[in-house]
Amino acid sequence: MSRESKKKKWDDQEMDFKTFMSLMVVLIPLLLLSAEFAKIAIIDIKLPEGRGSQTMQKVKKPPKQDDENKLLLTTIITDSVLTLGAKNGFLPSLFYQEFHRYIAKDDQHDFTVKYDPSAAELPRHPKTGRLMEIYERYDIFLYSCDETYTDIHKCLYTKFGEMITDANSIARTNVGVGDTVYALTNPRRMIIVTDPAEEFELKPLSVYDELKNRLMKVKERFKDADDADNIIIAAENQVMYDKIIQIMDAARSADFPNISIAKLRG
Repeated sequence: MSRESKKKKWDDQEMDFKTFMSLMVVLIPLLLLSAEFAKIAIIDIKLPEGRGSQTMQKVKKPPKQDDENKLLLTTIITDSVLTLGAKNGFLPSLFYQEFHRYIAKDDQHDFTVKYDPSAAELPRHPKTGRLMEIYERYDIFLYSCDETYTDIHKCLYTKFGEMITDANSIARTNVGVGDTVYALTNPRRMIIVTDPAEEFELKPLSVYDELKNRLMKVKERFKDADDADNIIIAAENQVMYDKIIQIMDAARSADFPNISIAKLRG
């Protein structure tokens, strides 16, 4: 067959697009369903002036912040000391001894041991000698003590575990019939003593309770400060996170809801 006859034969035939069109009918809806469309939204934001946020002006120096009416309350915790301070000074530090409470997973044995930061391993079960697991640690207690870390301070507590203070928010170690004392609630609950032996128990003074006690005094005195709801918790790297959580709880219960976490520089 000559070249001319072949060309004539192809020219006489019509192309069949039915199969191709059928394929497109199936593919196009599938592609539309799987496609992702980008939406563009315009948000009109007015940024504060004087902080370098305006593109038409150049800010060479950071703006001055008015701290005159700010408290700048800060709690500093290390592995053995807790200190509460503000812009104008610090309260006396709270030295503490640390105790860990464990509940054994096998026999539910409940025991408390003094924490030794130099120990290479966790304590052992008092009865079986088994090495305890970290998830069996149930509580961390910080008890206030003297600067030599020998004598633990004590305080009266109610049967509900509430610290007892006098009208000046000083921890009480003894009371008599007819005395007026205050339980560490928010607000403080007044108690007129009727039966000291029945109503109260002398226990080691918790650092968390004394911190809450001091924070409530600070709140009452500086309630008009611009940052009266703010507190900063500054901790050393080795401080266990459980301690920070309990400090946060004490701060919230003393009406300091805005909490910031910072790290102490070595």
